Amino acid sequence: MHVLFIGAHPDDCDFSCGGTAALFAQRGDSVKFVSVTNGDRGHMAAEYLQDRTRLAARRLEEGQRAVALFGGEFTSLGVHDGAVYVTEELTEQMVRLIRAWGPPGVGPDLVLVNRPNDYHRDHRYTAQLVLDATYMLTVPLMCPETRHLDRMPVFAYWFDRFQEGGRFRPDVLVNIASVLDVKTEIGLVHASQTFEWLPYNAGTLDHVPSDAVGRRLFAQERMEARARRVAQGCRELAPDRAPADLEFAEAFQISEYGRQPTAEELSILFPDGREGERYR
Repeated sequence: MHVLFIGAHPDDCDFSCGGTAALFAQRGDSVKFVSVTNGDRGHMAAEYLQDRTRLAARRLEEGQRAVALFGGEFTSLGVHDGAVYVTEELTEQMVRLIRAWGPPGVGPDLVLVNRPNDYHRDHRYTAQLVLDATYMLTVPLMCPETRHLDRMPVFAYWFDRFQEGGRFRPDVLVNIASVLDVKTEIGLVHASQTFEWLPYNAGTLDHVPSDAVGRRLFAQERMEARARRVAQGCRELAPDRAPADLEFAEAFQISEYGRQPTAEELSILFPDGREGERYR
């Protein structure tokens, strides 16, 4: 399979879906992470305020190193952080990008993105760009220089707790217990976010350890806590779908935009996926 993850920032796909991506890669699927922005505002250091290209370069390297952990690919569309808008140019760029991941005319089997009601404006507009591209993927006269698709990919959203615009529906739960070590390594690679910007933004920078052992434990605890929150969140959202013994999870909602998979196809699309009630 060809699986495409599209996020607004260089760490978005990694932190939300890194375990599932690693499982895809382990079974031989081709995985690509896309960051719409270059992440050049996600920090607080004076050196980056003076020259944001240095931060963009650092985050590009982090994104590349993170996907290399499981054998994936990474690319950035290079939009400035905080400057994602739904424009004709960027929409056409998204159409070409999606069409190109996979065999000509076939494209990706699965495209994953955050939901369009996310809290962050870059996230919302990234999702809208993807959704605006969906139908156009099959239109020959749209971006004709890139072969149009003969079939629509399946589109899915990764887990969130937002309620405005509707609550997340856990159609698929993926047990990532076997790849938590990979997510820890991903957290270590994205050092600019794990140990610097995110703690600063949360007001907890003084809790970040400075030694290598402490930092590894810090990253591990946060990745495990995130995966536990997803599993627990799915039990709260749909207690009849999320088993009590599922401790570490990533979860996905199938979008109405794109191909609607049958229960049989769904079991193939996701590695170690546990089907939600909707597909029983």
